[in-house]
Amino acid sequence: MLRVLERADLVADGGRIRVYIGAESEDFRMITNPHEHDSAIMKDLLKFLKALGLEMVNQAEYDEEFDTEDNIITYLCEREPLVAEWL
Repeated sequence: MLRVLERADLVADGGRIRVYIGAESEDFRMITNPHEHDSAIMKDLLKFLKALGLEMVNQAEYDEEFDTEDNIITYLCEREPLVAEWL
């Protein structure tokens, strides 16, 4: 899927979770308000990203980063997209 999706800005949970996809520059990140986001929406969004072929990078591999509004920046990496099973 990411082979055809060059760039996207996704917004969930009223803007409390944002995902940036820049396939050409291999820039995949999620910006999250740590205090106000809905964890159920986050869980659904992570499933959606997994289906697209993205998952969170192990956070032990880098120091936690914050943007200017104290939102957490989480990096994403490419993975094998989930295959839809059609009946």
